[in-house]
Amino acid sequence: QIIGELAGKYETESFEPHVTLLSVFELQQEDLKSVEDSLSELARGTSPFEITLGSVVSGASFFQCVFLLCPVDGAPNADLVQLHQSVRKVLEGNEAVKVSLANPNYMPHLSLLYSGVQGEEKEGAKGQASAMLRERLPAEGGSSLSFGVRSFELYETPMGTGDNSTKSWRRVASFDLGG
Repeated sequence: QIIGELAGKYETESFEPHVTLLSVFELQQEDLKSVEDSLSELARGTSPFEITLGSVVSGASFFQCVFLLCPVDGAPNADLVQLHQSVRKVLEGNEAVKVSLANPNYMPHLSLLYSGVQGEEKEGAKGQASAMLRERLPAEGGSSLSFGVRSFELYETPMGTGDNSTKSWRRVASFDLGG
């Protein structure tokens, strides 16, 4: 709901909430089955877990305009980091897959706004997102947000075309954790 409200206010696209495990890798359609098989095996051996979200921050790119950072120092998101490392190892271990990370350091986050706003407008969007979250948090729940992860998905996300839309993104496969 917050994503949709921010998208409406800033006249940009709404999108499904998600935390990216790994982005920017390429493979040919004929190699997809072997990647799916490897990721399916990995998922079966991974237990469901919780993701804890931290503070609202802003970034420098369109797809990281305003987001909730997932803290990775310490235990809160150790299972998420482990799954990222395992997915990366599976993909890098397949010679048919070309992994080209923009940032070698994993920075998991849940985006709240995809936009090119800058400066004061971006800070305003960050402030609005923080206020919306505070309004919606249960009083007894404190300031921490978390949710359960029971699966992960593989998406085709054509990038580099100058199109900042998610309309061309396509789910290729879904993998249930633990079975």
